[in-house]
Amino acid sequence: MQRDQQAWLVRFGELRYRAFSGTPVVEVAPAQWGLDPTTIRQAAHSRRYRETAPGHAEALRFEFAPGFFPPPFDRGPGTEADRRRLAKLLHGQEQFWASSRKLRLGRDEIGKAAAAAGMTVVAEAADATDRLLLLRRTGLPDEELRPRTAGRRLDLTTAQTLAGLLGIAVVTAGTWVAATSEQKWPLVLIPVYLVAAVAAQFLIRAIAGRSPRMPWLDEPFDGSAQVIVLPPPSVSAELLGEVASLYGYFSAGPCESTRNTLDLLFRKTRPGLVFGTPAPRVTPSYEVPAGSPDREQWLRNHLDGRDELWVSVRHAQLTPARIAEIAGAEGLLPAAEFADSTDRIVLLRRGSPVPRPKFRMSFTGFLAPAGWAALCFVGGLSTAALTGDDRIAVIGFALAVLGVPPLLWVLRAFPRSVRVGWLAGEFDGSTSVTFFSGQFGVSPELIRQIAAFHGYFFRSQTATSAQGTLVTYARLR
Repeated sequence: MQRDQQAWLVRFGELRYRAFSGTPVVEVAPAQWGLDPTTIRQAAHSRRYRETAPGHAEALRFEFAPGFFPPPFDRGPGTEADRRRLAKLLHGQEQFWASSRKLRLGRDEIGKAAAAAGMTVVAEAADATDRLLLLRRTGLPDEELRPRTAGRRLDLTTAQTLAGLLGIAVVTAGTWVAATSEQKWPLVLIPVYLVAAVAAQFLIRAIAGRSPRMPWLDEPFDGSAQVIVLPPPSVSAELLGEVASLYGYFSAGPCESTRNTLDLLFRKTRPGLVFGTPAPRVTPSYEVPAGSPDREQWLRNHLDGRDELWVSVRHAQLTPARIAEIAGAEGLLPAAEFADSTDRIVLLRRGSPVPRPKFRMSFTGFLAPAGWAALCFVGGLSTAALTGDDRIAVIGFALAVLGVPPLLWVLRAFPRSVRVGWLAGEFDGSTSVTFFSGQFGVSPELIRQIAAFHGYFFRSQTATSAQGTLVTYARLR
């Protein structure tokens, strides 16, 4: 039932933004879209179309009539200072999203400033709250419209990470002063920081929402089959939906697989806007580095006595053919190979598959920090109770605070081939598995391929600040 509803929402969104896109006359056949006439009329009305006499009985006919509806956002003329600010923002940019409300400039003024900077308006989205114009530099190579965010100096996630690191430094300094002196007032900084850390996430996001720089607006729409987007506080749902449609994405409604009730699920059903003829896409492939005798001996050592071995070509520094040749001498044969632009993974086996491990290594990302924190707390409090020195308890608390963050990523300390083997062990035959993909340091594409090899398909993901993306895969067979 949920999938049927999501499919209906995607179809409805595609009708609104693709069919009713400003074309003077539109004819829509309800049978073709699988939507009833009332729903189609609602979609047309929301996009400022009015119904006219149809050309034939099987279709509804509409004409674009913006004069019969309330006008979209119109800021009106701005000041010379506002125009100079926009010119400064456009300097050195290849692609820029311009908000008429934030820039305090009208559409024509933004267009003139873009032309002066060698840019043109290639797309536009507007409703009653704002007008967004996508400016693109003239002369760029022909390609499908895609985000251009590589030039950002400081994005939202980076700012929040820096705020967290600064808070950890404050807690460390406070606990150190309290432990090495008789002054206890620095301990007050700890609860103050915890409150500030929570408030900082909302404050930074609010500041980012007021900024005229909007490189993050189209960043989620990266070409994936589906993406989860937290609507920005400064952009309405209507504008976000229209921006998503430029990249071929349409809303499937609220995302029920995340903890944030505001998250929206978008699915890609069509290619994005195209400027000229897109260049042919070449399937990315990892370039195998030159091997060495030392790496060959390393592989032989790890093959000794093994019935199954996962090998990362990037880690082994050997070609897949050479890996297969060395493995064959040890009685193991390639059972599968996975590849993308970041790495090649080769699965070597001796006969039938080996039993899957009962313990999933992703649990280490929880158990190691929890064990360290318990050891520091219990050890510090016990020693402080025995010696009567309260500073030891403070030191134990400081060690727990400093040790937990790196232990969340403890698996990354192991070689890449080992981590790939542990990743494969996550797919243990359960109905569904959930783990933090960042712990293994393997690209999402390789994870998807390894999951499919074990009979699993991607179900959902949730972005977190602690351990990266929490992904869930469900079993097909």
